[in-house]
Amino acid sequence: MTCSDGPLLLTSAGRRVSLLRLWQRAAAVRHRAVYTTDLDSLAPAVLLVDRSFPLPRVKDPAYLPELLRQVETLRLSLIIPTIDTELPVLARSAGQLRAAGACPLISEEAFIDLCNDKWAFGRAFAEDGFDTAAAWLPEEALDLGDALPRDLFIKPRDGSASQHAYALTRSELSETIPRVPNAVVQERLRGDEITIDALLDFSGQLLHYVPRRRIRTVGGESIEGETIDDAPFAPWLQGVLSAAGRRGARGPLTAQAFLTERGPVLTEINPRFGGGYPLGYAAGAHYPEWLLALAVGEAVQPRLGDYVRGLYMTRHYEETFTTRRPW
Repeated sequence: MTCSDGPLLLTSAGRRVSLLRLWQRAAAVRHRAVYTTDLDSLAPAVLLVDRSFPLPRVKDPAYLPELLRQVETLRLSLIIPTIDTELPVLARSAGQLRAAGACPLISEEAFIDLCNDKWAFGRAFAEDGFDTAAAWLPEEALDLGDALPRDLFIKPRDGSASQHAYALTRSELSETIPRVPNAVVQERLRGDEITIDALLDFSGQLLHYVPRRRIRTVGGESIEGETIDDAPFAPWLQGVLSAAGRRGARGPLTAQAFLTERGPVLTEINPRFGGGYPLGYAAGAHYPEWLLALAVGEAVQPRLGDYVRGLYMTRHYEETFTTRRPW
């Protein structure tokens, strides 16, 4: 995939100011601009760029035609998605977007669909030889009754941002299932939960990763974290990410796992930048720079294990002021 040298677009940019600034820094070296889009005209990332514009909601039939119009009008070159609901739409329309002149920074459609179904995802990676959380659909879980583990976790198969996700015991299952749309029931894992920022090139080769521990989260997003040493699980991690590449993963990934007594257990992969990615960047994961190089056909060599261990991140609020709404 080779893209033009026009402006970049960060979609659904919202409050992702740290990610925006990282892309602006990388783009400035190549004398390129970063634009943003969001539903909210007062979203901070909308106010901190030279050009921004609204798009319809991603499920609106007008979303893709308007995005294609903006691609052609503004000569956009690279589309960088930030939320899960955009990914299937952008993957299905990747050919149209490329024909209009913009490369979506997106995994293959089949991999995105797999990641959006947590039950199918676990089964697929278990077939690839990796330990994943034991999982049951609601009917199967209710039929198993006392044969289930005592401690469970329930969440939507297609959920994100920790919405409708609950820790519970086996005895609470029947009363909790109706509260969770499109539910999947999983064993409740014990151990340190880790997140991995990773980058694959456009052919699916693993280039880099940074594992980190989420010390504190709000709404499923890390606000305090620490990078950790990969030595105890590096072969496993490289195997998982390489398997993701064979299944169609491309570009940035955010994987999650537990380090348990039985070894690492994979729980999910989100094929996009994670909310805590700025910690990975500070530790050496300079993915915007590397992705811009890849997008114009430059070679980027793997840097496995090349990152700062023991780096902490903590976040704070910062205000932006304006006397004029962009729209």
